[in-house]
Amino acid sequence: MTQRKRLLLFTRPRASSLSCSDESVPPLPNDTYKTEPSEKLAEGHSGGLWLLWRQGIGEVEVFGSESQFIHVKVTKESEVVHFVAVYAAPSVSRRAGLWGQLRDLIQGVSEPIIVGGDFNTIVRIDERTGGNGRLSPDSLAFGDWINELSLIDMGFKGNQYTWKRGKEERFFVAKRLDRVLCCAQSRLKWQEATVTHLPFLSSDHAALYLQFVPEVHGDARRRPFRFEAAWLSHSSFKELISASWDATLDTQRALSKLQDVLKKWNRDVFGDVRKRKEKLVKELQEVQVELENMCSDELLQREADLLKEFDTLLEQEEMIWAQKSREKWVAHGDRNTTFFHTSTIIRRRRNRIEMLKDDAGAWISDTPELEKLAMSYYQRLYSLQDVDQVVVPLPAEGFVELTQLQLRDLNIPFSEEDIVKAVRSMGSLKAPEPDGFQPVFYQKCWTEVGASVTR
Repeated sequence: MTQRKRLLLFTRPRASSLSCSDESVPPLPNDTYKTEPSEKLAEGHSGGLWLLWRQGIGEVEVFGSESQFIHVKVTKESEVVHFVAVYAAPSVSRRAGLWGQLRDLIQGVSEPIIVGGDFNTIVRIDERTGGNGRLSPDSLAFGDWINELSLIDMGFKGNQYTWKRGKEERFFVAKRLDRVLCCAQSRLKWQEATVTHLPFLSSDHAALYLQFVPEVHGDARRRPFRFEAAWLSHSSFKELISASWDATLDTQRALSKLQDVLKKWNRDVFGDVRKRKEKLVKELQEVQVELENMCSDELLQREADLLKEFDTLLEQEEMIWAQKSREKWVAHGDRNTTFFHTSTIIRRRRNRIEMLKDDAGAWISDTPELEKLAMSYYQRLYSLQDVDQVVVPLPAEGFVELTQLQLRDLNIPFSEEDIVKAVRSMGSLKAPEPDGFQPVFYQKCWTEVGASVTR
């Protein structure tokens, strides 16, 4: 499913302007669309729901069509996704039963699912400006519903709000009423999927543009080095460090040299964990098929070795995603790989800067222009232009003078014991230094690198 395979959702089409027939679809250039109106398209001017899709999108099955949502399943070759298009009624009383209906629907789907549209309520107080500053009971119920179903907000690019009202500042109100939610399975499957809030045009709602496979920005070759804690579990890692660590160099130069060695070793020896796992599963299947035909000690030992290797691989995979996710509160023991993986994807999407607004109010998404904009901002921020030179006057009695004993204590050099104690006390997976090495590297490889660090 690429960004060219389209589903279009219209919320609140008026009964006076649209009917439920295919002939009423407004002409769209070069495309052939099929439609699915909600069970009750509109009541006078109260609005309704209408879903359209291009025929080339794949096989579309309509599983349910209600007054406030439409549920379809889209199948394209081996890819499957359920999409629930939502238009929650403006009246709290009318949408009171919607969350229960959607809960039953979502809990009954085991495949990837995406739920999006106009929910007519917010989750957090910062999703609105103007008007009453409190969260309504309906907003709290909506937030509880999201948490109960473990749904993930796919975030957005562009303007913060999707609905606005009022032509004068004193009457102006804007809210984020429209959003796209998904399950963890969907977020893992389409890790780079993005939601863009398009500009307000002829409606008081902004259109949302969901891309499963957005345009690729940035240069992977510029990705900084990061030490992988999973490398420590490889049988040849310690031997590699012993052979490659140059104790004649200062620590920074030795680390820089080690980076190149580790990059090559990771590519040639450690390899891609996902590909290694696929290869191991295939080998296990082959051995187990042979065992069904002819049992032997050699095959049983081969199966045991592969299972042991597979277990190590699962530990490495979990460590990789635990390190990337930076989650600390999950109890170890059970496999938490999926949780760590999902947390990582969410954090990456939240932290990634894909659009910025320049001084003229225009949205910038081109990578080189984003870099220029960021550099220009911080150059101005940290320049001395337009800055008041404020110097706090010194106290009349001056600075407190240190005693000779205090000065002596401050000048005592750090001992090796002090350094070791400090290293051991650090969180092993704390954020790395600019060189890409986290405390876990020093803690596990102190025998090999400690002398250089304390020198």
